[in-house]
Amino acid sequence: RTVFLSAVSVFAATGVAAESTQPNVDGWIEAIENNRTKLAPLEGGAQVQASQKAVYALSRDYPMLTDWILQDAEPGAYALMMANQAARVEQQLLQQFAVTELPEDSAERLQLYVKQCFERREQRLRPVLEKWAPFAFTETHSNYATFIGYTEGLSDERFERFFKPGSRLSVLNFENGSTLGSVSHLIDDPRGMLRDVDVSPDRERLLFAWKKSDNLDDYHLYEHELATAKTRQLTAGLGRADFEPVYLPDGDIIFNSTRPEQSVPCWWNEICNLYRMDGEGRYIRRLAVDQVQTFYPQVLNDGQVVYTRWDYSDRGQNYPHPLFAMKPDGRGQRAYYGGNSWFPTSLLHARAIPGSDKIMAIAAGHHTQQRGKLVMIDVKEGRDEGKGMHFVAPIREVPYERVDVAQQHGDQFRYPFPLSEDELLVSYVPDWGYQPELPDEDLTQCGNNILAKWKRKTAYADRSDYGLYWMNVKGERELLHKDDRLAIQRPVALGYRPVPQVIPEAVDYTRKTGTLYVHDVYRGVGLKGIERGEAKTIRVVRLNYRAAGIGLSHNAGEGGGSMNSTPISIGNGAWDVKEILGDVKIHADGSALFEVPADESIYLQVLNACGEVIQTTRTWDTIRPGETKSCVGCHAGADEAVPSGRTMAMQQAPQTIQPFYGPTRGFSFQTEIQPILNQNCVSCHDGSNAERMDLRGDPVHIEPSKVRSKRKWTRSYINLTGAEIHRNGDYVVADPEGGIVSWISKMSRPTVLPPYFAGAAKSPLMQMLREGHEGVELSDESYHKLAAWMDLLVPFSGTYREGHAWDSNDMKKYGYYEEKRRQQYLEEQRGIAAFVEKLKGIAPEVLSEEPAPFTRTSYDTVCERKDLKLSAAQVVNFQNEAAFVFDRMVLSVESASPVKLQLRSGTEVLHTFEFEPGEVSELWHSGGPVLRSSTVSLVADQPLKISSIRFDGVPEADLPEYQGYQPHLSAK
Repeated sequence: RTVFLSAVSVFAATGVAAESTQPNVDGWIEAIENNRTKLAPLEGGAQVQASQKAVYALSRDYPMLTDWILQDAEPGAYALMMANQAARVEQQLLQQFAVTELPEDSAERLQLYVKQCFERREQRLRPVLEKWAPFAFTETHSNYATFIGYTEGLSDERFERFFKPGSRLSVLNFENGSTLGSVSHLIDDPRGMLRDVDVSPDRERLLFAWKKSDNLDDYHLYEHELATAKTRQLTAGLGRADFEPVYLPDGDIIFNSTRPEQSVPCWWNEICNLYRMDGEGRYIRRLAVDQVQTFYPQVLNDGQVVYTRWDYSDRGQNYPHPLFAMKPDGRGQRAYYGGNSWFPTSLLHARAIPGSDKIMAIAAGHHTQQRGKLVMIDVKEGRDEGKGMHFVAPIREVPYERVDVAQQHGDQFRYPFPLSEDELLVSYVPDWGYQPELPDEDLTQCGNNILAKWKRKTAYADRSDYGLYWMNVKGERELLHKDDRLAIQRPVALGYRPVPQVIPEAVDYTRKTGTLYVHDVYRGVGLKGIERGEAKTIRVVRLNYRAAGIGLSHNAGEGGGSMNSTPISIGNGAWDVKEILGDVKIHADGSALFEVPADESIYLQVLNACGEVIQTTRTWDTIRPGETKSCVGCHAGADEAVPSGRTMAMQQAPQTIQPFYGPTRGFSFQTEIQPILNQNCVSCHDGSNAERMDLRGDPVHIEPSKVRSKRKWTRSYINLTGAEIHRNGDYVVADPEGGIVSWISKMSRPTVLPPYFAGAAKSPLMQMLREGHEGVELSDESYHKLAAWMDLLVPFSGTYREGHAWDSNDMKKYGYYEEKRRQQYLEEQRGIAAFVEKLKGIAPEVLSEEPAPFTRTSYDTVCERKDLKLSAAQVVNFQNEAAFVFDRMVLSVESASPVKLQLRSGTEVLHTFEFEPGEVSELWHSGGPVLRSSTVSLVADQPLKISSIRFDGVPEADLPEYQGYQPHLSAK
């Protein structure tokens, strides 16, 4: 018996045993005939709509049989439910099998159709099953999110979290030559969520992520040994999520993690980046310093890792979701497909096709779930704007589009597992002719809750409709397995696995820098039309990312609309804090060779002789320690090889970056620009003359309720940028490129901009200063700083705290996540040091420093006792136990008669058990106050023997609380 507190649902393992063994054809035919009788009185559109719903209901009860109808009678499968249309549809179904003599009776026609379908299924599946079966996958509730990348479900999430318990790790077997599979559940967890299964190169182990509790656990990596059924945990910690793991061919593992402790610039959520570790969960090291989400890494046939990177810097966030590729140690990070594209909006779930240079992926939208349309990509044909991308299943042309919520209509695909260029496994929902969405009136129940409204608007009424399918690129398909309550996720084949090439680890962790080589900045579209000699230097900038979202600004432009959390500029200004590392020289032949800090987020700008930007990358790069990375030119083609021959840069040692007027620091308007204004401008622009712009540096006074940015913008900053109060309550600039100060809008298009698109070189203010405005003569330093400010997209704050208007709760919140970042960075550095020692053949030392709580916490059995002794008052107290917070209790009682047993917290009765003799009871605690061992007791109404009790949870000392801030997991 299982008991749930706080009205948590009980899920019973049901499955579809009848469908997974032998379909009930007679029951299916009877259901069709009953529907025809029921729907006969209806007319017109009402009959069509009711018939579509009937097909959907039939697909739930008889999934495989109904799916044949859906694909063979498309788009009019619903007509099979209509008595006046049935004969025509049945004839259509049989004619495709070249059946000319049709039985008169409808039931006989359907029986004959099913027989033909089984023969076709045998022809389609037999070669596939012999080579690739069995298949493993997870079954769980589909994730809800406002964006394709928010799947982390952190216990101390910053804003948005999805956790719906009930999940399984399953294997689909095909025995005795049958094409009808039977499912075995390796792990069945009614209270947790499992996801992201992968199979080891030797096909003996399954790797996956598992979150066992809503509040007291997070996604961690586990490995299941198929031969022994043993499962071991590889990573741990409360308040961080590790997920989407993939085996490398050398036995190491790449995975996604929230360990960077950064917050999304355009929302409130945490981000995830890629990490690597060995097969034992040791030597965890970050592979890239990326601004926002990276997701779904997979190994290509050549050994590289392909993944999706949400990629926006100095451009709008809705469209850049390109595929990236890198070596498994993080070297050679480059856009693989769609790096400068409107179309497709997003690319997800990319996987290599065995024996091919092509890949399969899902074309999707931005504010959507992780689902969409199936595409095949051949980068030999192109890498941007849909070139080289082909929509398949079925093969067709899709119009070029610029749509946020893209590819969400009709049938939906996710997690393709290619078997060849023609065949694949896939998680799939067919098109029933309508989408069973929640009724519009349900939205009124959400009030002003944005997230609740989004879930209801975008979610199917039941998200268990994804089944496991075999499919070919023409769209022909066979349903292999479908559960009636859980959705199929990320299938993998266990019968055969092509092993990719091994790319050895080559990162030199004893180095602090890497080297960048540019063959010729003038080659490529980035500097198209610029005369040789005009580009003088390359500015190297480090991007610094926020730890949490505090306050917001609004933005809008060609690339869409957005908000910006913890803004460091007014609306349409810079996304992130930018730190100028300095400049390096461009040689006369356009070449440059220079050292950059390793494992940083690096951003480049090409400058003219005045220090003004000609072109900017609008993305970032991470150079690994000791790596040498080269490119042909500025936005040159990814397939263009670096020409041979020694350039001027190659004839010299790599340059050292020359500092930008002092040490590296975040670019601050108050520190860098206001002193220039005070010295040269404020004497005239002091606010005394309404016709002259006020350039004083005191904060602008507006109502605190309207300062949604929580920044103390100054008069000079607001006036120079031309910002105005947005209707939603803070400052925004509608036309950044066209004001007296010019800059590239953060909501600019995703495609490559022409040289001198906007910035200091286009600014009327800079033109006035060049012409000697009112006799002002700026020093080179002052001019360069003004130019840099504009070309960095007018930042106001040089750190995320500078100029803030935060309250004490804001400070505690930001400090909490900032401290988590520091602790996890230190943990990573200790792991890297141990990895370096291992490479030297030195046994790593045992770390003496006590790790931060969330790095050591593991959800587990924290208390287990046998033969508990009750006191004379029939009470068992746990006050003397090691302090722990419990999530689940399993209790076994021996008694000769029924007995009542109360679980109490202090004097409060949490639950009363009524035991029959010999009964075992399981209780889950979800929500409500945190229950600690010091407050918990059991009270019986009569003498009895409690033979065993087990509490699952975490040690109380491991609950992370920093600087007085209590995150979600502790507050509950």
